[in-house]
This record gives sequence, structure tokens and C-alpha cells, in this order.
Amino acid sequence: MSEFKRFDLTDLESLKARLNELSLELPLSEDFSIFTQPIDVVGHKLANRFIVQPMEGVDADPVTGSPSDLTFRRYRRYAEGGSSLIWAEAVAVVPEGKSNPKQLQLTEKNLDEYKRLVDETKAAAQQQFGRDVPFIVQLTHSGRFSKPAGIPAPIKAAHNPLLDDALGMSDVAPVSDDKLDDLQDDFVRVARLAARAGFDGVDMKAVHGYLIAELLGARMRAGKYGGSFENRTRFLREVSQRMIAELPESCFVTTRTTVLEPCPYPYGWGVAEKEGEWQLDLSEPKRLMKKCREWGMPLFNISIGFPRFQPYMNRPHNNPLVGAPKPPENPLEGVVRFQNIVQEMQAANPEIPLPAAGLAWLQHLMPYVAAGLLKEGWCQIIGQGRGVFAYPDSVRDLLETGRLDPNKCCITCSMCSQIMKDGAGCGGCVVRDREIYGPELKKGREVAKSKGLA
Repeated sequence: MSEFKRFDLTDLESLKARLNELSLELPLSEDFSIFTQPIDVVGHKLANRFIVQPMEGVDADPVTGSPSDLTFRRYRRYAEGGSSLIWAEAVAVVPEGKSNPKQLQLTEKNLDEYKRLVDETKAAAQQQFGRDVPFIVQLTHSGRFSKPAGIPAPIKAAHNPLLDDALGMSDVAPVSDDKLDDLQDDFVRVARLAARAGFDGVDMKAVHGYLIAELLGARMRAGKYGGSFENRTRFLREVSQRMIAELPESCFVTTRTTVLEPCPYPYGWGVAEKEGEWQLDLSEPKRLMKKCREWGMPLFNISIGFPRFQPYMNRPHNNPLVGAPKPPENPLEGVVRFQNIVQEMQAANPEIPLPAAGLAWLQHLMPYVAAGLLKEGWCQIIGQGRGVFAYPDSVRDLLETGRLDPNKCCITCSMCSQIMKDGAGCGGCVVRDREIYGPELKKGREVAKSKGLA
């Protein structure tokens, strides 16, 4: 690892020089015409290669789980900003599976609000560009990270010494097979509601140590959901098959799935079968991606790591959360690591469109890397998460002017994540949308300090 250094790059040449200095490689291209080369995704002809990645706004009604005015504003801005597909944030399938009190939750009672969210988001794209924008919703259970009332209420899939010790959960018993069977029903039930709301796709969220992701590495779990690869992937397989059978053809099923839960074997996922420190081994994730295609999932999305413990892995950044250490590496190393993993996964499954991610640290230089990734076939789509939190009209600007405005880009300051961690404010970009989210950050910081936190 190289020494941490904040973003100070000015142009393509400085990026090339920094890559060379760190002995790193990324494909680069100045030909941005590749961004408008159409691609067909599940029958939807995307107008460009950019999509919005899931980013939680923690701004739902804490009682009903319904989207708030800020939720509607956020998705309307995404639709007006030019991205060709919107992958909506996590929506809890049961109250006890919420990661925070203001996480979205879709129910029969608030179905009309979600219909309105879909309708207004799609109408914004039609009005701005005269085209539809496919809209995917992510369904989740937060597992050991569940905090529906703002305090930990863990429902963990398996014992994991690393996470149990770090989170004080050694005495928490793993969820039973019977409860997981019931949760299968909950995921399918909410998927049917999502289809009725008008979403074009349903994502089974399996990243960042949440319940489905943790099952993938549950080698030491007894019963039908642990041990073998077939058992560890059972929940994802059986629920997706039920969804595909029950949802209308207008609503496809997909997953955003981790390819690396970095714990020593036998507790990790995407790690080599060896003692000692974990080492990356994507054999099982590649196998799962291929299986998902066979099961009928036409699209795949990936992430890596535990954001609570190694945020530099999935979102390389300039500033850590308050009280957290600075990243142990140059953030450009994290950018390259993520793209190498995307490239390896895409090469193993070239028939499945795979988005890149983790590019926000590059700021206004992101398009050069994005174009290179697409040109060299490292991925087929470019995803933006924090990037569109800060700069929702980034794709429109890029396609109209051939550049991103440095004064509108995300600066990876982690304040949007700080708001989520503090648990009181609503999430958004404090730097580029200060009038709304500056007070939200302050609200959370005051609550945290009142509890004696950093």
C-alpha cells in the first residue's frame, strides 16, 4: 500500500503520472462517444451507459416507511440528470430488517406512495428527454446491522468471530431456518408489491454484510442454509426463482451481490481456502454470477467489503467519518482494486451486463477512466452512487459539454455517510446541496454529541 494522499489531480496527464508513480494500471480513453452507444438491458434500450447506483437517503417516514418530499426530490433529480437507468436504494421487506428508523419500507398500506414515486420519476425523464428511465428497486433485510428503532437489534445469519467481536454479538444466536423460510415469503410478497408499484426490476440486496450477503459465507452454519455452496446460496436462489415465477414479465429480477466479504476463511466470501489473513479468490462469486444468469437474472451488480470497517474498499475517499482513521492506502489504489475485480467478474461472465462502481474519488477525471473501462470491456455500464448524490445532472452535463464541472463533483468527504451513521438527519450532499443537507448534518452531529459520541 502507498501512503494516503487526498485528491489533487488536475487533468488526464496528472492522472497518468499518478498511476505510473504508484505502479498502477487503468484503461483510459478520451473518446467519450462510447457513452452513447446503446445497450439493451432486459428489453430496455438504454440511451447511454450511465446508471444511478443505490444510495440511501435515510429520509423515509419513520412510522410508515413511505418516501418523503426529499425522496421524491432526489429521484426526480436523478431522472432529469441524464442517467439511463435508476437503481433505487434499499427498501426493507420487514420492519425488523430496517438498518435505521428512516429506511424505506414498502407495504400494502403505502403502495400508492411508491406508485407515485415511480410515476413522477418516470415523468421527469419523459419531460426532460422524451424517453423512459427503467427503475429498479432494491429489497433488503439488514441482518446483523438491523436498527429499526435506532438501536442495534441484530438478526445474524451465522457466527463470525471477526464481526461478532467487533459488534459485540458473540452471544447472539443465528436466525433459524424456519425464520429464513418465513423471510423468503416476505421478500416475495414485497416483490409483488414492487411490481404493482410499477418498478421495472426487483433487486435482492446481498452486499456489505447484510443478511443475504452473510449467508453466502456461512460455511460454519448448520442446516439447509449453511455449509455447502448450494446451501449458502439457497436463499438467493429459491427466492429469485419464486419471484421470477410470480412477477409479471414487465418486472425482472436481479441482484446486487457482494463478491468479497473480507474475513479469514472459513468465514469470508470471495476469499481463498487457506489459514491466516484472507486472500482474494473470486471462484465462488464467479460461479454464483453464472448461476444467477441460469436462474433467470439478466443483470448483475457487485460491491465489495464491509463499509463499516473498510470503507476505503468500496468507496475510496478523501475524508473518513468523524473519529475514524484515515484510509491506509492511496485512494487511487482502492479505485484500481475495485475496477480489477469488476474486470475479472465481467471477463468470467461476458454475456451479463456488469456496472463499474467506486469511481467517485476521480471527480472530474472519472469520464476518462469510464470510457477506458467500456472500451476495453472491463464492464458494460458505469454506475454512480455518491457521484450523483452530489451531481445528479452529471451525465447530462457530460454528454452535452464533453466534461464534468469540477465545482459540482463529489469530493468524497464522507459527510453523506456521516449523516447516515449519526442516524438523525436525512442524507444528501452537504457540499453541493448545502442549503438542505447542511442542517441535516448538524442535526445528526448534535444528537451524536449528546450521546457522548465523536
